[in-house]
Amino acid sequence: MKAHWIGLLILFSVSAAARQFDSASTVARTRGMTEQQRLQFINQNFYALYSADFNNAKTLAAWAAGKAAEMGWQQDEAYAQMNWGLVTYLSGDYEHVPEKYFRSLSLFEMLNNKSGIAAVNNEMAVFYHKQNELERALACLDIAESAAREANDLTRLGTSLAHRGAFLSRRGKIEEARPYYLEVYQIRKQTADSVGLGYVLLDLSEIALHQGDLPLALKYIDESTLIRQKIGDKQGVAVNAVTKGEVFLHSKKIKEAIASLQLGLQQGQDIGYTDLVRFTLGALAEAHLQQHDYKSAYEYQIKHHALSDSLFNLDKAKVIQEMQAKYETVKKENQILVLQQENELKDSQLAQRMWAIVALLFMLGLIVALGYLWKNRLQLKQQAELQATRAALREGQLKAVIASQEEERKRFAADLHDGFGQMISALRLTLSKEKIERPTVAHALQVLNEMNLEIRNIAFNLMPQVLVKSGLEEALKEFAARINRSETVAVSVQTFDLELKMADDLRIALYRICQEWVNNILKYGQASQVAIQLVQHPDELVLTIEDNGNGFEINNLTAGTGNGWKNINSRLHMIKGTIEIDTQPGRRGTTLVATVPLALAQAA
Repeated sequence: MKAHWIGLLILFSVSAAARQFDSASTVARTRGMTEQQRLQFINQNFYALYSADFNNAKTLAAWAAGKAAEMGWQQDEAYAQMNWGLVTYLSGDYEHVPEKYFRSLSLFEMLNNKSGIAAVNNEMAVFYHKQNELERALACLDIAESAAREANDLTRLGTSLAHRGAFLSRRGKIEEARPYYLEVYQIRKQTADSVGLGYVLLDLSEIALHQGDLPLALKYIDESTLIRQKIGDKQGVAVNAVTKGEVFLHSKKIKEAIASLQLGLQQGQDIGYTDLVRFTLGALAEAHLQQHDYKSAYEYQIKHHALSDSLFNLDKAKVIQEMQAKYETVKKENQILVLQQENELKDSQLAQRMWAIVALLFMLGLIVALGYLWKNRLQLKQQAELQATRAALREGQLKAVIASQEEERKRFAADLHDGFGQMISALRLTLSKEKIERPTVAHALQVLNEMNLEIRNIAFNLMPQVLVKSGLEEALKEFAARINRSETVAVSVQTFDLELKMADDLRIALYRICQEWVNNILKYGQASQVAIQLVQHPDELVLTIEDNGNGFEINNLTAGTGNGWKNINSRLHMIKGTIEIDTQPGRRGTTLVATVPLALAQAA
């Protein structure tokens, strides 16, 4: 069961307990406070602030981060930078998110604040997951979980575990996510975290939907919505409405889905939740498409694409992340330079100009380097495409040559069998009727019988008729029977679940591989027993040939000048197979195992 609505669960992070905060109430609550008290009030109640008013929260976070940096309040600045990054992310301004998160992380690490390290790593995990960088997201969660456990911070720990469950659910691993959700549920109840309960109820709703219990899933969503309405969480209420619409859409209740999605869209637009609006437009397009209302679906899809194009440039965000360490170094150096400039006013202008020149040269060098790398990458791509084309041509040529050889063998075998065979049979019949001395006739008939047998053997080796008419199993058994007549080597054939209507190319290639390898055993292996086994699985076919002859050095086979090994590899390459040989000099027996993936072999 693939539930797209789980994407809503990781569009944002959990912060402190929330209440209704608008611009007027914030001013009233902070009246009479010192600047540091006002700043700490914003940090502690930031979830409630941005839930009520995105734009006001963004302004407050920017002020708090700037004021804390100005006054040297490092811990306050760390939380303010994290909150600023969060609201910047939720408002859709992805380009400016990393610099704020990294600044916050560097301050928390310098202060050895484990709770803060856990908090900002939780937020960074969501940001990386948004960019489909799962490894980075999980690495951030590892750091967050470890720091939260070390600090015994159940709130941050619950957030980390909730994100792990959400990441697994996003990839359809609902059962693997379930233990994380249950642990989070217990933590939220233990800490009486209403906000956290609102989130984990959505997670439990997803599990219920996965188990096919739609009423229970809707019940969990409604309970979460009730909690969020009581604490004034406008953002959470909007997300719940969209989530409920996605559940209805998944359950094919299109009218209910459209109604809930439109409600969530209006609520998201009212609070300026850009990312939610983009997501909801796409969901509405899908809902109207399922209702065969193509006009409305088209209109919503156009709006969705227009908003998506303006939101997120992945390549640009990645470049910012990779350059962040350099950015922090340069920023610290600039701060030191500013302090020196205050003490040395006469040298300040010259120093600034020098740094500007260095920065310009650095940027110029960076642009040149990026251009050079881009050019090299383009050349490598062209070379790879050329090599792929050449490989495809070589493979086509090889396939055509082998097909031509098999066709010629088939024709030659038919000519021998139908031409010479019939002539010898007619001559033998004539001799048996002619009045010639019986010893002479008997001798002539014996010679003719031997010629006929030899011609049949040649025709069989060229193209066994039983391979064409009865399939691979019967052809291998007849091949083994012919060898067994010599009474010097015993060849056995076993097949398991072998498909009778096998593709001609695959059937002929496997027969030729067996024929070539067994002939090599008869010539050089000094074996008395050979076992051929073919096992067909749902996805692959495995050929095993074992003998009790002398082992050999594998390098002598691969470096040899004979055509046998080359022919085997050519056949395997044509059917996309692989081969392994187990043998050692001085050890009895050699084993060949060839594996053919049926999907690739049939596609070839």
